[in-house]
Amino acid sequence: MWRRGWIDPFEDLRRTVERLNRMLFEGFEPFREFRETTAVDVIDEGDKIKVLADLPGFKKEEIEVFFEGNDLVIRAESKEEEEEKGKDFIRRERRYGRVYRKVALPEGLKIESAKASYRNGVLEVEIPKEKVEKKIIPLE
Repeated sequence: MWRRGWIDPFEDLRRTVERLNRMLFEGFEPFREFRETTAVDVIDEGDKIKVLADLPGFKKEEIEVFFEGNDLVIRAESKEEEEEKGKDFIRRERRYGRVYRKVALPEGLKIESAKASYRNGVLEVEIPKEKVEKKIIPLE
C-alpha cells in the first residue's frame, strides 16, 4: 500500500552512485567522452545494415562517424555559445559537451561503401552487406 510521505529506500543509494560517478569520471580527461552516450537502433534490412542514432541539438559539422575494425564509432561535441556564458540561468537542461558511442556490427559488411546522413537530430548510417555467392562443392 502506498502511503503519503513514503521515502524511497533506494534514493540515498542512487545519489551516492551518482556522486561516485561524478568524482571518478568528471575529473579525468580520458574518461570524459564516455560519460554521455546516445540511443541507437541497428536494423538488418536484408542487403544492408542501418544504424539510427539520436543526436538532437548537434550541428552536422560537430558529428564524427568512423569505423574501428568492425565497430561503428559515433562521436559528437557541441560547445557552449559565447553569448550564453555570462547569462544567469534559472534552469539549464540543454546539453553541451561530448557524446560517444561505439556500436559492434556483424561481419561481412562493405565498410568502404558506408553512407551517412543527418536530419532532424537523427544520424542515419547505411552499410551495405557483401554479396555472398553460392559455391557448389562437387562430391567425389
